[in-house]
Amino acid sequence: MGFKFKFDEENASQGFELVKENKYEVTIIGAEAKEWQGQYSIGFDVEIRSDIAQEHQGAKLLYNSLYLTTNIEDYKEDTKRKRDSFFAACGYTGKQELDLDVVVREIVGKTVLGYVKHETKNDKTYAKVKFVAPSKATPLQLSGPPISVGDDDLPF
Repeated sequence: MGFKFKFDEENASQGFELVKENKYEVTIIGAEAKEWQGQYSIGFDVEIRSDIAQEHQGAKLLYNSLYLTTNIEDYKEDTKRKRDSFFAACGYTGKQELDLDVVVREIVGKTVLGYVKHETKNDKTYAKVKFVAPSKATPLQLSGPPISVGDDDLPF
């Protein structure tokens, strides 16, 4: 194959840019239930929405945690407030008992306003979602009619 192109080292990226501390409209793209020493949490990943004019569009913030319980008395009220705010932002209403396994499936795809703060561990700084609130943007809109696939469409 005779394809040629130009390379310029000065144009090469020097690495990934750290997402700035700010509020961003995000979509929850993954979630999992976690348990450690009798304490429960949800690990969740988000992507900064690209359909809204904001910095860092498309950036993914991985390995965020929502603590559902705590053994530390001084943090119990804060943990409860953050937990209830998270679920309200995801569209849950009223008072209800929630099943953790069901919740982690239901929150994927939800859009929320994520408050991003920097966290440093082992001399590395990461951007993490520390709090969520209800989205202030219009929900994601699907384009076009739904797609239905029948047995005749499958090759096997």
